[in-house]
Amino acid sequence: MSIASAAACILLATVSGWAVAQGGPPMVTDDPGTPGAGKWEINLAALGARTRSGRWEVSAPDADINYGWGDRLQLKVDVPWSFMREPGEGWKSGLGTANVGVKWRFLDGGEEGLSMSTYPQYLSAWSRSSKERDIAASDRELFLPVEIAAKAGEFSLDAEVGRNLVRPGRDQWVVGGIVAHACGAQRECLLELHEAYAPHESHLLVNLGMRWNLSDSLALLASAGHELGPRGDDPQGFVFYLGLQLLR
Repeated sequence: MSIASAAACILLATVSGWAVAQGGPPMVTDDPGTPGAGKWEINLAALGARTRSGRWEVSAPDADINYGWGDRLQLKVDVPWSFMREPGEGWKSGLGTANVGVKWRFLDGGEEGLSMSTYPQYLSAWSRSSKERDIAASDRELFLPVEIAAKAGEFSLDAEVGRNLVRPGRDQWVVGGIVAHACGAQRECLLELHEAYAPHESHLLVNLGMRWNLSDSLALLASAGHELGPRGDDPQGFVFYLGLQLLR
């Protein structure tokens, strides 16, 4: 699984120091962090991608709602309103592919140790009309990952490795890694490598992102990326995320 696999192995090999939570929106790779008992994390965003053939896929708004059920469990539901446009055609819209999941941080080292979690997620289309018009995916996906977070010096590190079971499509191995560093007052800059691999097809995403804490309960999230490599039917030439994170 080439570059992203190597990056994840490096992150897994440097699991010492203070465990932190730096993954998740606006990046693709997630982390072991949870909102906390009785707390909410709500991400409202516009996100999407343009493939090299000129196809646009955009979700706006995308409502990613997370609730802390105890200190180590997180319940998630992500429901987007999606737009799609093929080259030479007009835009069409509808309810996009929904994502529900439960995260369990089974290893919590606190401020001095290592944190790990598992985060099963199920993705499926809730609207038959959206599936028929190719706005939501017709496949059903069950993603079974493990996340890990640590710190090496001034750099925060995250890694995620998992198996994505796709029906009726092809199953995938998914691996990602994030390196984060402060880049100003209340700002953090992030670099991500994320790869999804299936037989005869792989997608390697290089992503740059930023978190800007506007207050204790509000943050600006942004990222932009590009898929590399020749393998795949129609790779994403441009990927973006722009949103707000509300903590309550």
